[in-house]
Amino acid sequence: MNYPVWNLPVLGGSLVVAIIAIIHVLISHLAIGGGAFLAVAEIWSDRIPDGERVRKWLHKFATFFLVYTTVFGAITGVGIWFSIQLASPEATSLLIHQFVFAWATEWVTFIGELTILYLYYYGWNSNSRRMQVFLAVAYFVIAWFSLFIINGILTFMLTPGAWTLENKEIAWGFFNPGFAPSLIIRFMTMCLIAGLAGILVASLVKDDDDFKARIIRFSAKWIIPAAIIVPPMVIWYWSTLPESSQKMYEAGVVGVAGGKLEGMARHFWLAVISGALIVVGVAVAAWKPKAVHFATALSLLLIAQAGIMGAEFFREMARKPYVVNGVLYSNALWKDQSEDKSYMSEPYLSHAKWAPKVKPMSMEHGEWIYRLQCATCHTLDGYRQLTKRTENWTPSFGVRFLENLNEQGVMPPFQGTLEDRAALTAYFMSLHIKENVPSATEVLDTYKKEEKAKAEAMNASVKEAQK
Repeated sequence: MNYPVWNLPVLGGSLVVAIIAIIHVLISHLAIGGGAFLAVAEIWSDRIPDGERVRKWLHKFATFFLVYTTVFGAITGVGIWFSIQLASPEATSLLIHQFVFAWATEWVTFIGELTILYLYYYGWNSNSRRMQVFLAVAYFVIAWFSLFIINGILTFMLTPGAWTLENKEIAWGFFNPGFAPSLIIRFMTMCLIAGLAGILVASLVKDDDDFKARIIRFSAKWIIPAAIIVPPMVIWYWSTLPESSQKMYEAGVVGVAGGKLEGMARHFWLAVISGALIVVGVAVAAWKPKAVHFATALSLLLIAQAGIMGAEFFREMARKPYVVNGVLYSNALWKDQSEDKSYMSEPYLSHAKWAPKVKPMSMEHGEWIYRLQCATCHTLDGYRQLTKRTENWTPSFGVRFLENLNEQGVMPPFQGTLEDRAALTAYFMSLHIKENVPSATEVLDTYKKEEKAKAEAMNASVKEAQK
């Protein structure tokens, strides 16, 4: 543990990151898909008789686009960086050091996006038509390049492919198995969101139903490519997922009674159903555009936000128990360290640089193991709460469960000694036992007695069989 731990009650650090990221994904996707929308609409307006009328409406769309993507996009973008470095500093450090050139390129690209967007918007009445079209197209090209960069880094976390700690060539990690299908899926989704934003702004058109209908139908066409292309791309993307991720999904389909990670299946189907609802809703809007009101258009955009939530949670859950698949566990334990039995069996707090000195086998001992090994994904009484999950633990069960923690398939292996497991078990039991809370020493003694009794019973059984 090379960094201090961010122990956030109720929500937990991982959920805070997820909330900010889900909001940011919708904004960032509109920033790129909306760039394509602006470019195509500018070109379209030059080819129709009432192009000036379309451009007046397009200025309203650009106003919404500018405020929503730059103001809220910047706030949530900074929020992601602030939260991930607190929630997962080891992984953040890995991504920065591995893709330092890509990040530098992305930040330069972002500055270019903002510069061109402001030149485009604030030069609306002074730029020539040729310049306006050029700026709109240039903005889209640069914005799409930022998608290209970020997509490589995000897909690396789930499907690093041939990249390893021994083979850190940037191309191996960047152009990973999930890169191509994810890039296509995201861009198609961006076009879909741009179309929904167009419908939202078109719904505000007053006293001109025919013009409103034209804009809504123009915007609706942006949903068609996503409806056709995304399904086969999802199948392709699925084929690139690690076998462990596919098995987690299949286990979750069973449901609460038999699934291990039901949430993964639920979020997948949330994304699928949201996409289907959007396609149906937009088809109705294109059929009856005059009946589209602001509330209707906003509802479609909110459904898109729900779909993004499902897709992003699915992708995050597919990485469990890793933050970088096969490389770094979610609690900052490196995979190569977990394969070193001598390292894994040493006292845990001896490796924790930021843990205070605590009395061995004390409640503080167990609490700090929770903070450093468990709090990345779990809280005590909120998101993925452990108080509820450990309420039926007995001393022996807790110690044994922690010994085989990684057999759950969604959690890292436990790092530490038998005494560390006893201390953590005692701490968890203290959360829901009011009286006669067993100490870590008592937990350890109970476990040893049961293990001794089991061993004696086994020996007796063997001797009986040999007679």
